[in-house]
Amino acid sequence: MMPLVPTAARIVVTGDHSLIRTAIARLIASERDMRVVAECANRCADLAAAMSTRPEVIVMDLDRDGRDAQPESVAQLLAHAGSCPVLVLTSTEDPQSLSSALGHGARGIVLKSRPAEVLMRGIRAVRSGEAWLEPSMLSLMFGAAPPQRENAIAHRLTPREREIVELVSLGLKNKKIGERLFITETTVRHHLTSIFNKLAVSSRLELMRYTYSGSAGPSDVADPTGTGTFVPDAHPTKLSLPPMPGRK
Repeated sequence: MMPLVPTAARIVVTGDHSLIRTAIARLIASERDMRVVAECANRCADLAAAMSTRPEVIVMDLDRDGRDAQPESVAQLLAHAGSCPVLVLTSTEDPQSLSSALGHGARGIVLKSRPAEVLMRGIRAVRSGEAWLEPSMLSLMFGAAPPQRENAIAHRLTPREREIVELVSLGLKNKKIGERLFITETTVRHHLTSIFNKLAVSSRLELMRYTYSGSAGPSDVADPTGTGTFVPDAHPTKLSLPPMPGRK
């Protein structure tokens, strides 16, 4: 193991599978800029004790013994975690479960089928205040265009705004959206400001929740910095959000 850097991220690893939890913790601890300060099961007493270590990120194994992943357990964890961001690790690729995990407060999701470096990038992203999803996951979660999504936004957004929402769901930056639609990046930002106002959302992640379920869900991933990150499989891409009313 390499020596820790002075500002190494303080990580708590939580999950119901002891062997998997320990393996994840050891993998994270091998990173020079990360420090695992606690491991615990998804039980209230254990979580409360783990929070006394003042973690900066919680990595939560969402999978349960003999049961499907239960996204509502994210909300139970957040009751103890406060403002500490939660990064979910799961093997499920069920769109409803993934969307529900976000709706219950997860700051990001990493599939267990992904390489280890994806987990590390996800940890670093949520620690810095960003959201973490990959375009492949966005496509999985939001690409099906269920009827409730269409009904939720069709009467509120213009045709151009709906086009921009679809391109945002693909993880495209404002510049790329502008190139696709033959409009300027400034115009894209203006459209996004309008979309955010009409749908009462404050981040791209909330926008994705809205377009999938018809509601933004809890504002637990509000984006005060005006940025959001959706990361491609190989190269991270930072997406600039438009400033919201009253924000600098």
